[in-house]
Amino acid sequence: MKIVIAGVSGSLGTHLAKHLIAAGHDVTGLSRNDPGISGLNFIAHDLTKPVKRGQLNGSLVINSAAVTRDGFSRELLNTNLAIARNCLSISSGPHILVSSSSVYDLRKASIRATTEQASGAYPFLNSYSRSKFESEKMYISETRNSIILRPHALIGTGDQTLLPRVRRAMRNGVLWLPHAGRAMHEFTSFSNFAHAIGLSLLKFDKGWSGKKILNVSDGKATSIADAITRTLLPESVSISSVPTSVALVAGRFGELLVRGSREPRLSRYAVSQLAYDRTYDLSETRDFLGYKPDGHSAFSNFSTNTSR
Repeated sequence: MKIVIAGVSGSLGTHLAKHLIAAGHDVTGLSRNDPGISGLNFIAHDLTKPVKRGQLNGSLVINSAAVTRDGFSRELLNTNLAIARNCLSISSGPHILVSSSSVYDLRKASIRATTEQASGAYPFLNSYSRSKFESEKMYISETRNSIILRPHALIGTGDQTLLPRVRRAMRNGVLWLPHAGRAMHEFTSFSNFAHAIGLSLLKFDKGWSGKKILNVSDGKATSIADAITRTLLPESVSISSVPTSVALVAGRFGELLVRGSREPRLSRYAVSQLAYDRTYDLSETRDFLGYKPDGHSAFSNFSTNTSR
């Protein structure tokens, strides 16, 4: 298939490009920076600006591009919506949107959350979450055939988001977590997500048309503390406990201390993600795609060295 990956220089975009090229697809990548991937047709482009019409028409488009910064920013919201709008204009062919589990109500636990529970009838805890929810609405309202995938805590070699944030939160080898990190999370490995992408391509290749929103995770819950101390940061990190209520107050103050596009060092979004269980209903993903995450772990063959 002819495939366009928007945001190809990001950690996920790079992984997907290598995976799809190895599978024999004709892959074009769009981003500001060239990731230097063998076999990739690279086009340098600022995705906040429209792509020349007709240039890539007929291709399947995977939108993995977004600003992932925490905090509240009208600029971030507008940027991510512009990216979504411009990705939709690339091709009249099918589209895959890389969304996020942050579209759910993060003020409470997500226990086997179904896709319908992301109603938007609640306050979002940062502009990134709102931008993902609004991008989904944009894709649903368009005439393009589209599959929207919602991963949670994407992780793998080359991760540029999750692990760096964990490291920044450490103080003298100590990481303070709500309830000592006992919250259970289903992470999403790059390999599992690439598996879901491949199955989505098969659906389109067989002529499926319509719109679908699906959760994607490894299907196995791991405590935040175990994920950090055993795999992400195995080198002498100490976990200390802080009450969720105290952490949320501190997060609110952290948000008030920043202005404009700056990212808060602590936020209610970060606290809520760590304080509550995050597990997802994969039944529709299994039924629709034939998705089987078993055998792929978010921490299999994961190297922390590339994310320092």
